[in-house]
Amino acid sequence: MTKEPSSHRVEQYTRTLVFEGPAKAHLYASPILPEEEQLFKTIDLLWQNMQIVEPKTEFRSALHAQLIEEAKREQTMQQLGFPKENHRSRKPWIASAAALGAAATLAGAFAYWRWTTSRQAA
Repeated sequence: MTKEPSSHRVEQYTRTLVFEGPAKAHLYASPILPEEEQLFKTIDLLWQNMQIVEPKTEFRSALHAQLIEEAKREQTMQQLGFPKENHRSRKPWIASAAALGAAATLAGAFAYWRWTTSRQAA
C-alpha cells in the first residue's frame, strides 16, 4: 500500500462530497486507507462546518440596478460611436472574494495534509 493518499482520490472525494453528498463520497472512497483516514476526516469536518453565504437582497438589488445602468451607458456610447473604454473597476466583486475563500480553504486542507504526511515520514 502507498504511504501517501492519492491527490486524485482526495480531489474526487471532495468533489463528490460537495456535489452529491457524504453517502456518495464515502462510497467512492471505500475503502479508506489508514494513511488517508485523517485527511478524509478533515475534509468531512470542513464540509460540515462551511456554510453557504447568500448576498443580502439589498446588495443584489443595488448590483442589479448598477448593472442595468452600466449596460444602458455602454449601449448609448456604442450608438454614439465612442470607442469602448478599457479600464478595470476598483470595486471588489463578490465572485472574486468567493473564489479566493474557496482557494484558501483548499490550500489550508492541502497544507494540513502535507503537514501530517511530513510528520509521519519523520
